[in-house]
Amino acid sequence: MKTNMRKELKIEILLFAIFNLINFFSKNMLPEMPALHFILGGLVGLALCQIIIGILPESTYLKLKNFKTPQ
Repeated sequence: MKTNMRKELKIEILLFAIFNLINFFSKNMLPEMPALHFILGGLVGLALCQIIIGILPESTYLKLKNFKTPQ
């Protein structure tokens, strides 16, 4: 089994860490700011997409990668 993580999983971990930091600091300082909640929702959505892409089996991942970048 490969021990290397895919690039998408590393991006997901970074996005999720950013989300948690912003969410932690904004709960007390800016509780009623709709734009901030919208941005946080976008970060979580991107992180979930990266999770789904990162855990795909290798054959499906390669098909998706080839579909995104045609040669």
